[in-house]
Amino acid sequence: MTKLKILVALLSSVLVFSSANAGEVTVNGSVKASIAAGGSDSTAGASETGESQTLAVSNDLSFDATGEMDNGWTWKWQTQLDAGAIDDTRLEITTGGMGTIGLYGTEGGLNFKHGGSQMALGYGSQVGSSGGLVDPDDIASFNNIQYHTPAGILPLETSIKIGVTAGGSATSEPGDAPLAAGADVSEENGSTIQIDTTPIDGLKVGATYFKVDQSNALNEAGQEEENGAYYASYKVGSFGFGYSRALHAPALAGTPAATTLYNQYDTRSYSAGFVVNDDLSISAGIEKSARNLVTDADEFDLKITVVQAAYNMGGMTMTVGMKDIENANYAENADQNEAHLVLSMAF
Repeated sequence: MTKLKILVALLSSVLVFSSANAGEVTVNGSVKASIAAGGSDSTAGASETGESQTLAVSNDLSFDATGEMDNGWTWKWQTQLDAGAIDDTRLEITTGGMGTIGLYGTEGGLNFKHGGSQMALGYGSQVGSSGGLVDPDDIASFNNIQYHTPAGILPLETSIKIGVTAGGSATSEPGDAPLAAGADVSEENGSTIQIDTTPIDGLKVGATYFKVDQSNALNEAGQEEENGAYYASYKVGSFGFGYSRALHAPALAGTPAATTLYNQYDTRSYSAGFVVNDDLSISAGIEKSARNLVTDADEFDLKITVVQAAYNMGGMTMTVGMKDIENANYAENADQNEAHLVLSMAF
């Protein structure tokens, strides 16, 4: 509660002596059509259990409004229409030398779980089937309030972002009531910090940490939920290399003995990209994810390998990719493979 009060007080001080002028509204978006084909093997690895093809056409639209206050500060509002629903709303107020205050409705993600990616389209777990890979949680899963340091104030182009979660949903409206006194919720009191810096030309490194309290039964006895990630990205000439490590410790009540429960997921991602020319780029990436059982038993690491190429044809980008998944859902010999063709046009 103290952290939330501090951020609310800061926001109040930003707004109290300011008035906002009418802003300009724009609509942006992209058309993305994807065709995917895939197959899978049985967990014994002896037979193919199925093949399928899918076609998807996205409807991603972004409504943006910007404006300027009478003291020179600027503001930006955005909401998105995707998958037939309007959600992921943000309001950001940027003050000259004091930084940015952001109010987010299930938006404003700060996790570096895929930091440093050099992929033309995305890591394997981001495109098509995730293979059951478990990523760390992020503050964007909740409504939240954030503060970002101003650009250029810290050495080495360093930026720091902090945030705390708040109640509400992606479609909350002004006037919605808070929880009744004494009510218990499954997740609350989350807080996060992100640090990003450029120590030398071409090299970027960053880290993030997010912690959220669980319901009383889990919070008072056992393991609390913690999430973290760090990354490094290096670009030299036409080549780019990236590495990230993501950690997720789920909440556990007491000291469970069941062999089906896990106390940590650890994912390491590697990627390399090469820009052939202004129109063509190629990339490859590997994700290796291990989970740790609460009690000793057989464990099988999940691995996703992907190769992609992207070609820009003026107003359209065509991306093709091949992907292999080993030990999907952390099960032995549960292997999958996929091929993707994605056409993207922005407007």
